[in-house]
Amino acid sequence: MTKIYQTKEQVFEKAETILHKSLRGVISTEALRIIEAQIGEYGMKRKGFLGDLIEKYFFDINPGNISEPDFKIAEVELKTTPLKKHSNTKLVSKERLVFSMINYDTVVNETWKMSSFLKKNKSLLLMFYLWIENKSILDYEFKFVHLLNLLEDISSEDVFQIQKDWEYIVSKIKRGEAHLLSEGDTYYLGACTKAANSRVVRDQPMSRAPAKPRAFSFKQQYINYLIQTKLLGEKIDTDSIFKKQRRIETIEDVIKEKFSAFIGKTDKEILNKLDSNLGTKAKSYKRLIVNRILDVNSNNIEELEKANITLKVITLEHTGTLRESMSFPAFDYKDLVTQIWNDDEEESMADFHLQLETKKFLFVVFQKQKGSAHIILKKTMFWNFPMKDISEAESVWQKTIDCINEGRYDKLPKLKDSHVAHVRPHGKDSKDTIATPQNTQEMKRCFWLNAKYIQQAIENKKDQG
Repeated sequence: MTKIYQTKEQVFEKAETILHKSLRGVISTEALRIIEAQIGEYGMKRKGFLGDLIEKYFFDINPGNISEPDFKIAEVELKTTPLKKHSNTKLVSKERLVFSMINYDTVVNETWKMSSFLKKNKSLLLMFYLWIENKSILDYEFKFVHLLNLLEDISSEDVFQIQKDWEYIVSKIKRGEAHLLSEGDTYYLGACTKAANSRVVRDQPMSRAPAKPRAFSFKQQYINYLIQTKLLGEKIDTDSIFKKQRRIETIEDVIKEKFSAFIGKTDKEILNKLDSNLGTKAKSYKRLIVNRILDVNSNNIEELEKANITLKVITLEHTGTLRESMSFPAFDYKDLVTQIWNDDEEESMADFHLQLETKKFLFVVFQKQKGSAHIILKKTMFWNFPMKDISEAESVWQKTIDCINEGRYDKLPKLKDSHVAHVRPHGKDSKDTIATPQNTQEMKRCFWLNAKYIQQAIENKKDQG
């Protein structure tokens, strides 16, 4: 018989009884027998399996309600989400927090305040368990439970940004661009792929182009922020760009406003305007100028970290040419050849694919001046890898895999082989090596986005400020 929970407090009180316990320790022997039979038949990797079991056998409610919250009368949506150990003491989110599927046909007719997303997810019961590889889902220990009201328990700035993220995703669907959606498009709330494999597609209402099924999700970095601040009560050692704002704005608007008065000015003019005596020989001189403009004292900026945004200072030649390509983290040869590009699950998607799909950049672009030692602040822009080029990036990745498997390290993709990306060394020097599948040692390498490709992105993006 399905149990009825009348209030949020009843739901939360029940959830607290599983703290520091596992599912095995709180359900009946008969339920255990049924679940273990299901594990034997389907395995443990079925997405949402533990959440379904918690609903059915712990809360005694029927899982699978699509449009309403899991606890309909109490108006609470249940989310079971894994933690992993980042160090001996620190726990972090293992993955993004996935919400309901995006219905391309109906979401285009919704507004934020009346959205199906808010209707279902306004009040969240977050149940965090410790994931340990090869451990049965019956034995995961629940470490925290937290009742979160999306509109009241996080900052007004975060709520506003989440709303704007939702509106951006919907606007892209309205333009017939559901097939071009990317998690890197937005800041805290993303549109993550959600399908058994990359061959699964669905129709979208404003275009004939097939689109990947996607779900709304909180980015992993944002979940980590909530864990640290809401669950652990820790103070985050970061600076905020919002600390002196007079009104609620998006991250992009605040950045644009802070830089607008300095676009087109030289480094000397900027420092004079800021009344700063920063010397040109200071280490990371240009990044320090950027920090002065943003009014932060370190490179750890809260809003950028929560949104998985990397700030990159780019310097163009006086001709407008960009000489430096953009690097990604060095890869492990042995690990790289085991990865699967088109796996749509975050934890098993190829690293390079995941970086391109989820990463967002803030480019601060300076330009050298002919016959002068001074540089000019040309523009700032947010950028993420466009999905129209993802197949070309995959080709570079696949050629890299093939060359490694064949032991042909001199044939790895070069700058001339693709207009998008290439592979080249990324170590301290030629002696900075790593093992290969052939049990030899090779220089550390990584994927790079071509300088010309980034230059074109900069030229095609409208100036901010």
